[in-house]
Amino acid sequence: MHTAHEMSEWSAFSLHESILDAVAANVAILNDQGEIIAVNDAWMQFAEFHELPVENYGLGLDYISFCESLDAPDAAEARQGLRDLLAGEPGPLRFEYQIFLDNGPLWTRLTATRISRDDRTLIVLAHEDITVQRHTQAALGRATAALLHAEDDERRRIARELHDGTAQYLTGAKLMLGAMKAEGRAEKTRVEVEALLANALEEIRSLSYVLHPPGLEEMGLGPAIRQMAEGFARRTGLALQIDIADDFPKMARSIEVALYRVAQEALANVHRHAGSPRATIGLRQAGEMVLLSIRDYGVGLPENTQATAGVGLAGMRLRLEFVNGHISLNNAVPGLLVEAWAPFQPKAAG
Repeated sequence: MHTAHEMSEWSAFSLHESILDAVAANVAILNDQGEIIAVNDAWMQFAEFHELPVENYGLGLDYISFCESLDAPDAAEARQGLRDLLAGEPGPLRFEYQIFLDNGPLWTRLTATRISRDDRTLIVLAHEDITVQRHTQAALGRATAALLHAEDDERRRIARELHDGTAQYLTGAKLMLGAMKAEGRAEKTRVEVEALLANALEEIRSLSYVLHPPGLEEMGLGPAIRQMAEGFARRTGLALQIDIADDFPKMARSIEVALYRVAQEALANVHRHAGSPRATIGLRQAGEMVLLSIRDYGVGLPENTQATAGVGLAGMRLRLEFVNGHISLNNAVPGLLVEAWAPFQPKAAG
């Protein structure tokens, strides 16, 4: 443990230096003015490896000022939380942010704890390098999104095979039976078989549409969402207001598929969970982005729902992240507003 002259304050808390030196996290102790008065071995090794621009490992420096000198644009909230802690907030504080150092960027998790006794206050800071975990999470997210994208491609292939192959055979059989001029039992059989073939053909067409709606490629995202939403409203009895321009431009297929699947999932959630008799769905271009919005007038989001949301929301988020988009859910009082953003990428010619 490396200390400054105020170490007597720290000793009053009867904490053994060797304990902190054995901790893998980078630990610093601050006095009630926010000055660094002690650091552990891990802190010193970190400072040496990354050649931090400080003398004596930062001992005696104002910690917040020291942090502001580093390239950590996402750490503003952490610094404010630390100011609040020094001002008397109970804590503990936990933040994750990225720092850009000469040896490369890294992610760190900051934990700050306030300790007070006999009118004396110290702040214990622990920094953990979570760069590997962050990269692993990001890689997993990209892999999952790629799997969803591959699933869409496979759905598209199966839908085409059903439409171009099996459905055509059934259609041909139905037409041949319709041409039969039999009477009696043969005619009755013909009618029964024709009805069965008609039902099978309708089911295959429905399955093909669910797997990959043909209108998405033929008409583009705007008309395809309108068609899907109108059918959804008819089946469920939902009073649905649709705000989509008839001439909404066609976009890159990956963007259209991602937004279309989000629209499907969001409307399904309105029907399953919202308890809302009506909803609105809109699609518009907003600068260099496209905004898909779905608003219901039901129960809204319970507290902490976003942190514990299920597969549906996770799938929507991953689909959008795969195309450099994002999604937000906000209580609209009453109801819920879902906003899905994606880059506007016009469909390539040819």
